[in-house]
Amino acid sequence: MSNYKKAEIEYEEKIAKDYNRWYHSSPVAMAHDRDFVKFAKKEIRKGDKVLDLGCGPASLWPYLTRIKNVEFVGADVSPKMIIEAKKLYPKGKFMVADSENLPFQDEAFDIVICSSVLHHLPSPQKTFKEIRRVLNPYGKLIGREPNDNHFIDKTDPWLSGAIASLSHLITRKENFKTPNEPDIHKFHKNYQITNFIKNDLGRFFIVKDVVSKYPFSYLFIRIKNVFYGNIILKTDQFLENYKGNQFFYLAIKDGYGKSEVLSYVNTYLKKLQKNSESKKVPLKFIKRLIFLTAFFDLILPKK
Repeated sequence: MSNYKKAEIEYEEKIAKDYNRWYHSSPVAMAHDRDFVKFAKKEIRKGDKVLDLGCGPASLWPYLTRIKNVEFVGADVSPKMIIEAKKLYPKGKFMVADSENLPFQDEAFDIVICSSVLHHLPSPQKTFKEIRRVLNPYGKLIGREPNDNHFIDKTDPWLSGAIASLSHLITRKENFKTPNEPDIHKFHKNYQITNFIKNDLGRFFIVKDVVSKYPFSYLFIRIKNVFYGNIILKTDQFLENYKGNQFFYLAIKDGYGKSEVLSYVNTYLKKLQKNSESKKVPLKFIKRLIFLTAFFDLILPKK
């Protein structure tokens, strides 16, 4: 077993019992989780089989299990995380699994959800290859990761100091005590969105959507008071055009859809402009092709 896997399992084994309480129980954290599942839900269809890869102690399942007529399977590299997941959802399907060697047949899933998992890996390439293998030809990968290039880190020190002081003010009023968390191992990292899309995700999947989230509220992830938490979450709205601490992404295994048709047509037209000697297809046909694409995208089942 590689050093990073040993370190990751050791780290997860230490925090498994307290993981949901520490990282997923506050009003801000729960709102972030709900937002992510809402983002994923838009792509999930009735009858889909969904793999929650790196599920931890079923952290997202309070929200995922509200999606009806869908089969969910949870997988995590940590045995203790899976033990905790089974305690919470005894009837759920959970298994210990290495993301670089998944114990599933080819094309077994319609969706793979990967919530804050890839930044635990030194390189996600082997994991991406396995995700591609277990996804069906029209399968989708939906995930979120921490962003290393966000608003607070790039702003004036006086403003970031004011924001940090506000966080300390609230936690002091709440008499918050920092839990005795183990040190994060050296293989953890954050991503810069552009590099992640270009150098990692985009090499294996067609990226359909990327959304930056939470430029402010992530600093208040430990606040337990619902009133304070709701005010903090609403404050994010004033920075909606700024890069946040997280980003959500949607990618597909193969590019067979409306946007691909239009992209190919657009590329064809550009090449025609550069090479006037090429035999041109009648413009009426091109317009018809675009019309048919829009028409069939509208009437065909969304799968």
